[in-house]
Parts: sequence; structure tokens; C-alpha cells
Amino acid sequence: MRPQAEPGRGRLLLAFALLLFSALSWAGSSVAGRAASSNIPPFSLSWIRWACVLLCFLAIGWRETWQQRRLIARHLPILAVFGLFGVVGFTVPYYVGLQFTVAVNATLMNASGTIWIVVVTFLMTGDLVTRRQAIGVLLGLAGTLVIVLRADISRLAGFTFNIGDILVLVAFFSWAVYTAILRWKPREIGEIPFLVAITAMAVLMMLPLYVADLWRGMAFAPTPDNIGIIAYSVIFPSFLSYICWNRAVPVVGPHVSGMAQYMIPVFGVGLSVLILGESVEPFHLWGIATIFTGVWLVTAGRRTGGGNDSRT
Repeated sequence: MRPQAEPGRGRLLLAFALLLFSALSWAGSSVAGRAASSNIPPFSLSWIRWACVLLCFLAIGWRETWQQRRLIARHLPILAVFGLFGVVGFTVPYYVGLQFTVAVNATLMNASGTIWIVVVTFLMTGDLVTRRQAIGVLLGLAGTLVIVLRADISRLAGFTFNIGDILVLVAFFSWAVYTAILRWKPREIGEIPFLVAITAMAVLMMLPLYVADLWRGMAFAPTPDNIGIIAYSVIFPSFLSYICWNRAVPVVGPHVSGMAQYMIPVFGVGLSVLILGESVEPFHLWGIATIFTGVWLVTAGRRTGGGNDSRT
């Protein structure tokens, strides 16, 4: 395996911007998921969301996808794996889990996403984090806890762990696997055809779950709120964020990309202030400062050369 050339400063900055956009989009995803939990069956939401995302990808890349159909057919098994872990394995457990868990628990489980990425990447590829990166990951986790617990450790006394939390953890484990194996994406397949293929595979995998919802009579009312939730889920945390994430991970590597998870509560605070008129408390500032320190350490401690991408 030959080393991957170190990306230029402009490419790195673009990758970081794409990761931040993904985190901003996902900051609203948990809110949308919780809002949908009492109105839209999770299997139906998962399938409809990704069927619509597939249409979006086809709208901008059907011609290129058709041109690469033989390449896609040749790599169908690995594309199915990407669809399983990157779409089905994350979306379905996450939406089902939100039926049973609470917002604080979901945010805590979300904070585990970076840890999962570090561990899974090591187990699957042997990539180690530097000591500086390890400190950064722990600082990011600490900052998230400060924000979620409102700097009151006693709030952990009321923490309960239920099936919903387990499912959310399964979702983030699946996402970690997807992030780790992105380095093995077939290089000859274009970005949009790749996303079309894995999304189509995922839609097929989730179709029986959607049919089961319909068979049980679990429909939902097409109200403006429900349509708005679905539209947001399609456009931002799915269509746009997957494009951004898939472009950024090969540039900065899974460890640095994983730190985007810690930016989600930071953006959540910002959205609460801007949209809901909530006030910024001292614990918000302490938590955000700790997270930014952690992100800086992981980014500055990024391995150079071939450490982040071992594709030949």
C-alpha cells in the first residue's frame, strides 16, 4: 500500500467546513426524530426518508450512475455492506430508540459516537490515535457532559438505561463501522453513483419493515408538521450531510471526522438561543470551550502521510 499524499490546506479547510455543516444538520435531526416519535412510525419514517433521498441523488446523478452501472454491479456486495451500516444500521435503530429514550439520554449516547469511531477504526484497520488525539477525544466527551448535565454531576443519579438507549448505541456503532470502512469505497465509482447505489440497497432492505407498518395499519397523518419533519430529515441530515461526510472523511480521516459528533451539542445550544430565545449559561461556555479545545487537539494531532487513508 502506498502512502496517501497529504492534502493541501485549502482541501483540509473545506473538509472541516463540510464536517461542521454535517454536525449542524444532525443537531436538528435528534429534535426532528423526537418530534416524529409520537406521530410517524419509525419504520415508515426510515423508509420514506431514504426513498426520497434516493430520488434526490438520482435527480443530480442518474446519468453518471447509469454510465457506471457495470462497475456498480461488480461491487454490489461491498456496496450492500455500506448501505447496511451507513443507512439501515444507523437510521432504523436510531428512530426506534428515540421512541423509548429521552433527549438527555440521546445526547449522551450521541457523545459516544466519537469513541465508537476511534475503537472501531482501530479494530478494523489498526489505526491508532496519538496521545494528543486521545486527550482531545476525552476533552470533547467531558465538554459534552458539562452541557448535557448542566455542570451538575448529580443529574447522573437520575440516569436510567433502557432499550431505547441500547438501540441508539447500536445506531452509533453502525455509523462508526461505516465511517471506518469508507477508506475501502471502490475508487473507480463516482461519489454520487456510490451514494445512489448504497441508498438504493438500503431502501430495498428497509422495504419489508415499511410493509410491516402498513400491514399493521400504522399510518400517519400528512399534516404540515409531519411533512416538515420528513422534508428536513431528507434534505439536511441525509441528502446534504451524506455528501459532505463522504467527501470529508477520506481527507481528514475517521478520527478527526468523529470529532464532529462533539459539535452537535454546541450547535444545539446555538440553535436554542437563536430559535427558542434561550439564554447562554456559564456551563454552556465552559462546555463549548472544552469541546473546542478537544477538537483542536485532535485536529492538530492528525497523523500525516498514509495514516488516514490506506487505499492503494
